[in-house]
Amino acid sequence: MDTFWARAALLVALIAVAVAVVLWRRRSDGRARAVTDGEQVGAGDLGQPLGARATLLQFSAPVCSPCRAARRVLGEVAESVPEVKHVELDAGEHLALARRLGILRTPTVLVLDGVGQVVARTSGVPTRAQVMQALHLADSTTELAA
Repeated sequence: MDTFWARAALLVALIAVAVAVVLWRRRSDGRARAVTDGEQVGAGDLGQPLGARATLLQFSAPVCSPCRAARRVLGEVAESVPEVKHVELDAGEHLALARRLGILRTPTVLVLDGVGQVVARTSGVPTRAQVMQALHLADSTTELAA
C-alpha cells in the first residue's frame, strides 16, 4: 500500500510541475525582453539588407506550427510599418548564426535596430501589440545613437 501512495504522490507532483510549465510558457510567450548588450547582425549574416528602421529576424523550423503563426503576425507588421523588414531564417540551415545568437527554440524573434544591433528578443508567437512594443525599443536605441 505504501508504494501506491508514493506513486500517487509522484504523479500529483509531476502533474503540478507540468501545469506550472504550461502556465509559465503561456505567460512568457511572445513577450519582448529588452537586450542591452545585444549582438550585431549584418546584412551578410542574413543574406539580404536590413530594414532602415528595424528588422524582425525570425528563427523558424520547417515543422514548427507556431512559426507559421509568428510569420503571419510579423509579416503583417512589416507590411504596415514603414522601413520595417521581416526576415525569416531556418534555424537548422543557419545553425552557426542561431548558436551565436543563443537561439534555443523556435520561433524566436530578434528585433534589430536600423544598424543591426539586437535590441529585443521574444520566444513563441508574439501578438501585434507585442511586436509594436518591441519596435519602440528599436526606435529608442536609434534615437540615443543619433
